Amino acid sequence: MLNLPLPWKRSADTAAEDTPAVSDRRPTRRRGGRNRRVGIADEDAALAARIRRSAERKRQRIALILGAVLILVIVGVVMAGVYQAFIHPPRVMAGEVRGVRFSMGDLVERIRVLQGIDRYQGGQVDLSTIPFQLLTDLLHAEILRQAAPGLGINLTDEQIEEAIRNRFRPEPQPGQEVDDAQLDAEYQNTYTGFLTQVNLTDDAYRRIVEEQLQQRELFTRMLASIPEQAPQVELQIIGLSINSDAAPEAVKERIELGEDFATVSRELTGNDGYLGWVPQGAFPEFDRYLFGEAVVDESGATVEKPPLLEAGEVSGPIFEDQTIFLIQAIGDVETREIEPAMQFQMAGARVDEWKDNQLTQGTTDGWVKINFDSNRYAWVTEQVRLTRPRVTQEPPQQPLGIPR
Repeated sequence: MLNLPLPWKRSADTAAEDTPAVSDRRPTRRRGGRNRRVGIADEDAALAARIRRSAERKRQRIALILGAVLILVIVGVVMAGVYQAFIHPPRVMAGEVRGVRFSMGDLVERIRVLQGIDRYQGGQVDLSTIPFQLLTDLLHAEILRQAAPGLGINLTDEQIEEAIRNRFRPEPQPGQEVDDAQLDAEYQNTYTGFLTQVNLTDDAYRRIVEEQLQQRELFTRMLASIPEQAPQVELQIIGLSINSDAAPEAVKERIELGEDFATVSRELTGNDGYLGWVPQGAFPEFDRYLFGEAVVDESGATVEKPPLLEAGEVSGPIFEDQTIFLIQAIGDVETREIEPAMQFQMAGARVDEWKDNQLTQGTTDGWVKINFDSNRYAWVTEQVRLTRPRVTQEPPQQPLGIPR
């Protein structure tokens, strides 16, 4: 049958051809929806990636901040340790006398100087083991410096210069002709070499010499005050080191059982222990055993107590300055003329008593201050040990110490 394009049929066929099939339309709609879903997914993935990157950057910033804080803490701890160990201690006050301060650094410096002088003279004393005693010496020297005008002790620069020249200027032998200019040149060379070896300035050493001369003047005044006669006891003594293997109680028992005091003393100390006639005040630590003492009772009255030892009796252990003493009074107390050696001993004891009384009074009244403990003691000792001076042993003509 012929398929003729009839008019009434054309419009129908055309409509049929122009109208898309259902199967043709649906795939188009499905493709459009999938593309939209893919776009949304890509945007979500990009957003999630950005969030992850932002979180990662935040974690990195936090890690960097924590690391920086940790480093700062470590540096701070180290710096605090350095400050406490090396910067702060030298500036800490160790002692003070009426506003004149001595720092820990001053104490270390004085110990180093005294070590250098000691080694220059051929000494072997390790001064780093007694920093507290040296601090006390510094305070004593300053107390005396301030009190010197009131005591009539007035030193001139010429006296200090003369003292230094006497120590370092060579003395010509009898009959030897030497030019004074040559002696002066040798003096300058010797003195300059000494200052260099002990790492000391001329001004600092002159201050030390001034302190020594003031103490010598005080000693001279005390010596002049010693009477010609005084109560005395004939005494023999055994001195044992605090680390001695000999028990003092056992030593006392040996003597009390009849062994000769001198024999026992020679066995333990190498000498017979005889001290001779000892006046009251020569050895203050023994006075109450030999001469008795005056004490104030509860009512405020002064009471004289008798000696703790009778003639021939041996004392118990007496502890004094790392030494244990046993003493025996051979006879009774007698008033006798004081021997020159004991006069010097009494003068030295009076100087020490004056110093101790001044230090005690100053501490009580508040014009002397001491800031020293075991930790500062250890720090000073360590600093002195680390920087111990090493000098060539060239002892000068005269000793640098104070005659006693």
